[in-house]
Amino acid sequence: MFFVSKSLTLWIVSRYDNHREVLLKGRVNGDYQDDSLDLLRYFTVSCYSGYGDDEKGFFTVYRRVFEKIAKEEMEYMTQEDIEEFPMFGYSQSDYDTVVHPFYAYWQSFCTQKNFAWKEEYDTRQASNRWEKRAMEKENKKTRDKARKERNELVRELVGFIRKRDKRVQAHRKLVEEQIAENNRKTEEFRRQQKLKQAKYVNVEQIFSFRLGETFHEDTVQS
Repeated sequence: MFFVSKSLTLWIVSRYDNHREVLLKGRVNGDYQDDSLDLLRYFTVSCYSGYGDDEKGFFTVYRRVFEKIAKEEMEYMTQEDIEEFPMFGYSQSDYDTVVHPFYAYWQSFCTQKNFAWKEEYDTRQASNRWEKRAMEKENKKTRDKARKERNELVRELVGFIRKRDKRVQAHRKLVEEQIAENNRKTEEFRRQQKLKQAKYVNVEQIFSFRLGETFHEDTVQS
């Protein structure tokens, strides 16, 4: 998990208060530059070197990416809404407590950003309420489109990473081995059951045969 420290929370709240107009309306003097992390840079194996926990390793690079995304998201949350984001972890992180929760969360990622800076129209310039409503409608379409694109981009990045995550590969191999072992045990159990059934049938046939011979001897003696 990515735990939000008290100092980080205070920094986020302070930043929100200082830039409230920017975050809500996306404009300062009619202009605002989005400084979100460029995720497209991380859709390539050349952005990391090796699969270790060193500075340029796979796990360090992508751990920092998702720490940055989480911090960006928290800028758009109130203090009451701030949540814990499952983080990427390290090369030896446990699958059940770190790796699985990470992918379960981020594969369904939904951004908290409002993308107000993407709006095309300043509703304060509307000449009447009908024009204002039309502007608001178009602005909402623009924000929704940007939000959808962000969600898809993050989810696609998660998919790209997951395919290359050695921890996921190791877990998949372990599961496959467990399934194969369970299948082997099931097949062995069935084989033993068939042998027992065949043995029972043979005993029953022998008993029936001997019973028949005894009956025949008794009939002849009579």
